[in-house]
Amino acid sequence: MEATEVIQSEEVSQFLSFHVSGEIFGIELIHVHEILRPIYITRIPNVDENILGVVNLRGEIIPIVDLKKKFEQSFIEINKKTRIIVLELNSKKFGLIVEEVKHVIKILKNSISEINNHLSAAFNNMIDQVGRSGEDIVLIIELNKLISFEQE
Repeated sequence: MEATEVIQSEEVSQFLSFHVSGEIFGIELIHVHEILRPIYITRIPNVDENILGVVNLRGEIIPIVDLKKKFEQSFIEINKKTRIIVLELNSKKFGLIVEEVKHVIKILKNSISEINNHLSAAFNNMIDQVGRSGEDIVLIIELNKLISFEQE
């Protein structure tokens, strides 16, 4: 019986990467429910302007957030690369409309860094961490700071 060499791998986190305003963002893969092509969004009056409205996803009504507008920029222009990322946070679903979904990336946990509030101010303090994927810097979105659901 030959001795086998045990290779210990460093802990990695998986993120779904996507583009908004020329930047690469990541959301922990554990929160991603599905990715959709743009579908009809029903507008709702008197909501934050970054909430585009709601969609009916197989009988479940979920709000859709325009991430570019959330960052206090213009609305995302819908084209063939635009996608809605359906996310689940605390058993509630919502969608993020983004310019383009790239792919699932793995980032070593020890290469994820905290950033200070001065850098995060440009993104409404929703970005607390950055990670490196190859040559790319990925801005990691904190979902709890992105959307808050009213208590029922």
